[in-house]
Amino acid sequence: MSNTYGYGAPPEQPGQHPAVLPPPQAAPWPQQYGTPQQPYGGQQQQYVPQQFPGQQYAGQQWPQQYGGHNQFNSFGPPPRKSNGIRLTLIALGVFLVVGVGLAVVVGTALRPSDDSVASGRPGQIGPSVVPSPTTNPPEGSAEDHLVNAPIFGAGALSEMSCKAENLGDGSLAAQKRYYEKLFKCLNDGWRPVLSKVGINKPDPGLVVFDKPVVTACGNFKPKSGRVLAFYCYGNNVMYTDVLQMQSAFGPKEDLGFLMVIAHEYGHHIQGVSDLFYARQAYLQDHPTEKLDSSRRNELQASCFAGVFSRSIEKSYPLTGRMEEFDFTASNSFGDSPDTPAEERTHGLATSQGFWIMNGFNVGETKACNTFAAQPDIVR
Repeated sequence: MSNTYGYGAPPEQPGQHPAVLPPPQAAPWPQQYGTPQQPYGGQQQQYVPQQFPGQQYAGQQWPQQYGGHNQFNSFGPPPRKSNGIRLTLIALGVFLVVGVGLAVVVGTALRPSDDSVASGRPGQIGPSVVPSPTTNPPEGSAEDHLVNAPIFGAGALSEMSCKAENLGDGSLAAQKRYYEKLFKCLNDGWRPVLSKVGINKPDPGLVVFDKPVVTACGNFKPKSGRVLAFYCYGNNVMYTDVLQMQSAFGPKEDLGFLMVIAHEYGHHIQGVSDLFYARQAYLQDHPTEKLDSSRRNELQASCFAGVFSRSIEKSYPLTGRMEEFDFTASNSFGDSPDTPAEERTHGLATSQGFWIMNGFNVGETKACNTFAAQPDIVR
């Protein structure tokens, strides 16, 4: 819902506790584990996108530092302060977020510069901007796809009936019920939007785990590092860590659960729309932009989460909870201000809040063109 592996994180030093899991090793499924774990919904299918002219693409002999077809994107809370103290953040006397690092200013403190401001709604909280490309890259190039991909013209998700399941005690069974209901809504909501721009790929899979899992992106244990969930491009499956979610959010803090799974689904949207692969191809020619590119990638997935959330606003419901929604978006995920600059891969917590709220307020995919956005709102 936090570090994109293979993108500039310094090697772990002896005695240090890693902020995130170690990089996954792409490998065949070990025989002793049998077949891959069956996800909830969807099919496990390899995806080979089109070639961009003149560039190695879609994991074909990529340099190791750029990952490859089996790379995944993860989401986690901001790193804790170095003294390890767990902070309790209180918003408006209503909402608690436990163990998410330090308090930061809400995302509305970030303002757009030259991006187009979309019309707002009565009582709107947060930004409403539609980024416009400021470059004119060669047609058909990776950069052209990053800023002019058809997905940005796909519009809004239809309003849906998607009442949230009660998270109860936050146990494995309770989280499964919650995620399965929300996952069906995500599939039902995004499928016609993707179809509108000619994308008819299988739905992704979902695995909810509280024991070690073997995936196409590596083997993982619960509560390893600070990863809440991740999406694996190797098999188009999302994985959510039950124990980590219990630690980061209480069962009454359902909006954190909503944002995490909707963010990971945003990475699926990036995969099937070729945005993920275009970014990989672009980085081969622009390796110095890897951190900026990583932030734009993660903030885009969060923006897609906001667009989805708008479609379930009335039924979930989010009515009357927008201050809580904004607080959760702006304080629960991403990099903290004291994260070293060379490790800022997901964007500040305030930037995460900015883009989640921007996707929600604009309510259309055009809000999520983060690769065309001004630098001051993708920090």
